[in-house]
Amino acid sequence: MRQSLIFLVLLGGCGEQPMPAKAETPAVLHEDVVAYAMASCFAYQQNAYLKDQGERWAGAIMQRAHGPAEKWTPVADAVKAELARSGIAQGQGEGPQSPAISLPVMTCGQIANLAAVRRSIETASKALAQDYRTGASR
Repeated sequence: MRQSLIFLVLLGGCGEQPMPAKAETPAVLHEDVVAYAMASCFAYQQNAYLKDQGERWAGAIMQRAHGPAEKWTPVADAVKAELARSGIAQGQGEGPQSPAISLPVMTCGQIANLAAVRRSIETASKALAQDYRTGASR
């Protein structure tokens, strides 16, 4: 945990400059909402490391995001509902006798493509469009 905090502090001084607050493009909005869906998926994982990473990623998105948190919440809710419905993808382990293994990274990487989550992303994007055009803060 401490090592990851040190890493984040070190990155803070050498990262990209923040994007201008006004006139964000629709592409930036879409990227933010899709990334928030994936981050939310990781935040709902049982694995402590993945959960921590998801929470930090979602937090970073929300720091630069526009619009009130209430417009973002339906995306996380849709992700949670989809995970409850579908579960985590399973893959075959090495060899014919190996048990199936959970694939949370694959699941979260593809979560935005699932119908219910995709609809929530589209709805949130429409709700946040004006906030991104004007650069409205959260």
